[in-house]
Amino acid sequence: MKSRLPTSIISTNEPCFIGRTFTTANLPQDFSKLRKTITINILGFDWFRNDKRYHHTFHIRDDKTGELLSDDIEVHFLELEKIKKIKRKPADDLEGWMIYLSNLECPEMEAIAMGNPGIRKALTIEQAFMQSKKERRIYELIEKAKRDEISALAGARAEGEARGEAKGMVKGEVKMAQEAICKYLEVKFGEESLDLQEKVNKISKLEALNVIINKIFTANSLQDIYTIVDNA
Repeated sequence: MKSRLPTSIISTNEPCFIGRTFTTANLPQDFSKLRKTITINILGFDWFRNDKRYHHTFHIRDDKTGELLSDDIEVHFLELEKIKKIKRKPADDLEGWMIYLSNLECPEMEAIAMGNPGIRKALTIEQAFMQSKKERRIYELIEKAKRDEISALAGARAEGEARGEAKGMVKGEVKMAQEAICKYLEVKFGEESLDLQEKVNKISKLEALNVIINKIFTANSLQDIYTIVDNA
């Protein structure tokens, strides 16, 4: 199986990337609204070779006194090779995710997935993605639908705020969510899903549609999706 995470290479340019991330994330706002910037570097090799810890956190401090200059920049390094040497169950969610990203086929992985909904969903999507070209195409389509929805919603929200058309904005969000769900059903189940698509198009609550979108990707059958829609 291919690695779930490509190997990264850290260079002396890392501070430049951190600075760019900080300024880019905060440029649209005035100084009173600057947000904390956190960067997470996931390494497929040992960078801190003389330290057995797999998680390192850095801030900007005075070289002599150690006084913290600002808490607005925080840098994390996670070393996957070191997590492979731990011969026990993960102590927390971070260790669980690191085991998953390390591509370890350990007996505990199923138990880890069962105890962590995020990892369980990631494994399910990964398995579906690897099964066939059709499943990969479905995944690509739904991801594109999500991105299109986010972009469209951002535009609709900005326009709605400018014009004070809040009701129209919500209506547009509902319509786009319905289309995203129906597109997925059409690609995966074809004509068998027509009745369910009609049912989805009658749902007018955005919260219910968002619940459906978050759950249908891990459904194994059309009947499972019927249940998700009925319970939304």
